[in-house]
Amino acid sequence: MEIPHNNYDVTLNALKGVRSKIDSLEEAASNSYIFLGFDGYVDYLYNLVKNRETVDTWSLMTSMKQLGDRCYEAAGSSTNIERILKRKICGGFAPNTGKALWNLGHRVVLVAAMGYPKAKEIFKVYPEYVEDISINKPGETIGLEFEDGKIMITDFSNIFNINWDVITRKIRIPQLIDRFNLCDAYGLGHWSLFPEMNNIWRKIKDEIFPSVSDLKQKIFFVDLADLKKRSDKDIEKALDLLQEIEDKVLVCLCLNDKEAIDISRVIKGVEELNPNKPNFEDYIEAGIDINEALNFSYLIIHEPHFATITTKNDHYWVNEGFTSKPKYTTGAGDHFNGATLSGLVLGLEPAEAILFGNANSAIFVRTGESPDFKNMKKYISNYLDYIKSDVHEFKFI
Repeated sequence: MEIPHNNYDVTLNALKGVRSKIDSLEEAASNSYIFLGFDGYVDYLYNLVKNRETVDTWSLMTSMKQLGDRCYEAAGSSTNIERILKRKICGGFAPNTGKALWNLGHRVVLVAAMGYPKAKEIFKVYPEYVEDISINKPGETIGLEFEDGKIMITDFSNIFNINWDVITRKIRIPQLIDRFNLCDAYGLGHWSLFPEMNNIWRKIKDEIFPSVSDLKQKIFFVDLADLKKRSDKDIEKALDLLQEIEDKVLVCLCLNDKEAIDISRVIKGVEELNPNKPNFEDYIEAGIDINEALNFSYLIIHEPHFATITTKNDHYWVNEGFTSKPKYTTGAGDHFNGATLSGLVLGLEPAEAILFGNANSAIFVRTGESPDFKNMKKYISNYLDYIKSDVHEFKFI
């Protein structure tokens, strides 16, 4: 029997619920539509070499500290670091979240920076039931991946060109209204990397939402992304705007552990999270403390070991099948986003939705691939094994 980690740990009940419902989810997914925008990147993912003995023999840097130490030791002089390309793929919030969703059978309206005047071939990984509208050239990212995280080095120049005028030149307001009426949810990220995102949100609120029916049945899903490059004042403005949007639609704000620290620092009356306390102690009730101030329909905090979800009335904790040796980390959060949003749209209970998201992300970090329902069922049937043991592998059916 799995022992609860804290008073909010509902892993066993959430797992039981997902197992009982998963057979009905696939058919329901094929009848749902989700709108995703507006970024897009070509991602070059690398390992870094620590030592090379021969052409065929080398060892890799496994931790970010190893890279940091190498750079620190070279300060005042120079150093050379060898990179090995793992793969070149399309990336970004919208394309990566889309991969998770369309592999689960959802119909997706993908409005993203995939190439101009038409999408680049690298982005054309979606099935025929995805509507793709490319609004701009993509950004470009060099991703350095380690067992304990990743470093993203990005050229944002094309992303910085995206604003409301650029979007509505490619998809006119009547067409946007039509798609927002069609879709059950809207996923819009990454705010911190998009200087124009506040204005885009406001335009959607003022020019699109008044013509959309049943808005209170739909979800406005937001991933803010790494907040280190934005000021506290910028973050406060974004949260204020999301509170205005919550008056119109169900806002779901999804934060990773680092973003939750930055949010806790900004919100008055909330004590800044300390990530160094044992057993993730400061995260146990963090969602409650943050959402008491924000009052969103859903406030999610996720980390490779756990996820929490807080509604206006309740708070839940679900354990994740952690691996200390992930094969791929770039896109893992987006796969959590996609499957969690899928669960909420398909009517799973909040705790069940984040467990569904955990499973999707856990498969992705072990394989680099987006699972379908067959493989989600396989992982979920063995979910507790992945919690109890540091299992590094997952084999697709």
